[in-house]
Amino acid sequence: MEIRQFRITLKARRFEASRRFYGEILGLPQVRAWQGDSERGALFQAGGGFVELRGRAAHLETAERDEAFDYQGPSHKLTLTLVVASAEQAYERLLLRDRNIPGGLTTEAGGGLCFETHDPDGVKVRLREPES
Repeated sequence: MEIRQFRITLKARRFEASRRFYGEILGLPQVRAWQGDSERGALFQAGGGFVELRGRAAHLETAERDEAFDYQGPSHKLTLTLVVASAEQAYERLLLRDRNIPGGLTTEAGGGLCFETHDPDGVKVRLREPES
């Protein structure tokens, strides 16, 4: 089996807030966006992989509950980890864009710095330095 690309797909309950988080707050480059009758999406590059964000079409966001997009699932089971050159610089950049980063910088067991935040749907996003 040849893997050509790795993506993690996240179903956003509040699509625009999540799109802003991944594109503007985290600063991931948006590669593609699409809009259909019932669904919209955006694809962000994250290093060698991609974050695919899907949400209900704008006119359906305020409609009745839709389990496909509203189900929260076991959010404690998923952590999106982004390896960055400098966690300290990434932390400072993110603080300028969004003051809502809980916990601050911490040191991992291997000595590298890391920090965590959450997207608008509660998905944990961890930014850390590479292992040395």
